[in-house]
Parts: sequence; C-alpha cells; structure tokens
Amino acid sequence: MNKTEILILILAAGFLIYLIWEAFSARTDRRKMIHVVYVNGTRGKSTVTRMIAAGLTAGGHHVMCKTTGTLPIAIYPDGHQEEVKRRGPANIREQVRYLHIAAKEGADILVIECMALLPEYQRVSGKNMLRCDVGVITNARLDHMDVMGDTREEILNCLMEMLPENGQIFTAEQDFPEIFRERAAKLGSTLTISAPDSLGDLPGAETLDFPENVALALAVCEALGTERKTAYEGIKGFIRDPYALAVFKGNNTVFVNALSANDVSSTQMIYDQERGSKEEELVILINNRGDRPARARDMARLVKEMQPAAVWILGDNQQALEALCRKAAPKARLACYSLAEDVPLSSDTPRLIMAVGNIKNEGIRLVERVKKEMELTKGVGYVQ
Repeated sequence: MNKTEILILILAAGFLIYLIWEAFSARTDRRKMIHVVYVNGTRGKSTVTRMIAAGLTAGGHHVMCKTTGTLPIAIYPDGHQEEVKRRGPANIREQVRYLHIAAKEGADILVIECMALLPEYQRVSGKNMLRCDVGVITNARLDHMDVMGDTREEILNCLMEMLPENGQIFTAEQDFPEIFRERAAKLGSTLTISAPDSLGDLPGAETLDFPENVALALAVCEALGTERKTAYEGIKGFIRDPYALAVFKGNNTVFVNALSANDVSSTQMIYDQERGSKEEELVILINNRGDRPARARDMARLVKEMQPAAVWILGDNQQALEALCRKAAPKARLACYSLAEDVPLSSDTPRLIMAVGNIKNEGIRLVERVKKEMELTKGVGYVQ
C-alpha cells in the first residue's frame, strides 16, 4: 500500500468517525428537547414556523426557531435574532447545527423550517437528523416542479417524506385529506387538518395574516399544551420575515413585494387581493436567478396567464427570460433593468407593480429602495 492509499484510508476512517460522533451527538441533544417541530410546505412555512415559535414561547416554553425564508434567520430562546452564516451553498447538515445550538441554549422545543427539496433529503433531515415528532405541512402548490413533481399530488408526496412516525401531523392543506389520512395511518401518527374559518373566537385573527397560517399555528400550539388564547397573544407579536409580502404606495403606484411568491397560484391569489380599479395598469416585475431555470419558466407561465400591460425584468439571463415573456404576452411592453435603482417607482397614471420571482441580490436592493421611497400600507408575511 503506497502513501497516497494510506492517506486516503486515514481520511476515510477519520470522516467515518466524525459521522458516528455527529450522529451520537445529535441523538444526545435531541433527547434534551420535548419536541422538534418540522415545518414544510410550498408557501407560508417561514411565517408558520415563526408563529408556532411565538405561540409556544407565550405558553412558557424555551423555544429555538430557525427559518430559511427570504433570509435564513435563527431566533434564540431569549428573543434575539441572528442571520444564519454560510460558508458555501445551503446544505441540510445546517439543521443538525441548530439542533446542537438549541440544546446548548437550553431550549425545550426546536421549531425549524424544512430547507430540503429532494424527497430523500427531506426524509433524512426529518427522520434521521432532527428526529422530529411534529410534522407540519402548510400547503402543496406547483413549485420546484423540476425536482418535486409535475402535479400537486406528486409535490405533496415529496413534502410528506419528512413526516414523523408515531408522532403528530398538522396541515392547512384542504384539497388532499385522503392522502394525508393514508400517510398518517401508515406512519402511525395522528393527523390534524386545521380550518381557516375556525378563528371566530379570536378578534383580529383573520386580519393578522392569512387565516390558514394563523389557524395552523394555533392548532400546533394547542396540541403541544399551550392554551389557545395564550398562544394567540404570542402569535400576535411574532417577528415577521424581513422581506415578507408587503404592499407599498407611492405616486400613482402600488408596489406589491411578492418576490418570494414563486408559484403561479400564490401570485394570482395576492393579485386578486390587491388589484384596484380597471384603470390600474398591471406590471409584472420579475427578478430572475440564473441558477433557477425552472423558476424562469414558471414566471413566463404567470405572464401568460395574467397578460399584464408590461413586464419588467431584473437579475440574470435577461435575454432568455425576455424571449419567454415576449412569446407568453405578445402585447405586453417589455423592459430590462440592470440595477434596482433603475426601476421607475412613480407613474403619471394608476399602476400596480407585482414584483415576483426571487428576493435575492437585486430583489433585496429593490425592496430596500421601495421602503425608503414609498409608504408601507400592508405587511402580511405570507409567502416565505
């Protein structure tokens, strides 16, 4: 055996020892906590994660919370926030790090957002890494179709890979009750399907956020022992994602920050809520990421379905996206902008700008500019 082979063998043995130690350490830290709540879904999971953590904290628990919404953020048991620092691309092993941090901080509950897309990664992160006993799925919509499936049913089956055995399952998704019941029975877990029309006893709950988010978070908190009204008092003060859905108004312009609304149905729902008079011109502004070609195709499909008066493009691969949008909406005026500072935020005639696609890079810079130049009228915190 030569020196190179010996070195490779030593490194492999060292890595194996590290993996064994990490697995042992994760199980030790997991035993220090009463619950690990793992939150998944197409839309709303960052908001619901934050709501659950706030409700359980109000009930007297020491809660560690981590979300991966517009920015990955950890909320510690003492209430302070820190942005999650990454040395490279996002990796699901990050979840184990926050299990360790939760134990070190004395948390008795970890509420954490699922960051995996591929079904095998969802399974490993939920069942092997975190060993969650509470699984939450907000909804199943058409997104990440390149890795999760072509239909909502396929996407739901992918999302369910992280659900716990002999635990508790919660969802606000109303369309697939039988699929949920079958999976819960197979896993030996209980199932709760929360109802968005169940908030009548809590004044203001339906306007705090999208009702399905509030109802889902409350259902989890109640099941884990926090009294309903106590949980709601906590949820009312939850810390929103820094770049969550918000609506701004300026000179003849309504700007809807839906840059995290990456699927067609969510964007259309938001537009239906925010659109004004028939005279109001619709502009779809797409901030594009070069590493998300499937998302670009989704945004072109959105343009085709909504047929806006204009399409504005920020970000990467502008020529390719412009070609897709020109084909999708031949009558729309198309414009490409290199920088967020170049986007016109005022108009001589009424206009609604739906900013969609992705929050990263120029998207964040655009929202920061909008915050300075326009007036915030609504912050909903829905699509993370």
